Amino acid sequence: MTPFTKALITAAYGVWLAAAGIMRGTKAAVGFGATTGVMAVVAAILLAKGKRTAANVLIVVTLLFVVGFFISKSYREGLDTRVAITLITSVIEAVVFFMPAPATADAPSVSAK
Repeated sequence: MTPFTKALITAAYGVWLAAAGIMRGTKAAVGFGATTGVMAVVAAILLAKGKRTAANVLIVVTLLFVVGFFISKSYREGLDTRVAITLITSVIEAVVFFMPAPATADAPSVSAK
């Protein structure tokens, strides 16, 4: 999967997080959704610019916040559709984001001497 495709999927994940907060409707949910959504979109921008290490750190923090919060929320309140979709998209994001990228033509190659 190309870095550009990963960036697009990560940006879509960020948009979903913001939308999930808005769908909940409370001030705290909108704030949490906006914060984590912006974090994911910034990670997508960093990935698109080739700053993979910074993008990886940011998306790991985002995934920890989102998955940790929604797992504890579903344990306390039960699993609703919004929470289930958010957990599923988080797992998909983790799988997609950490898939190895193909080698590029300008990447240094190791040659046996």
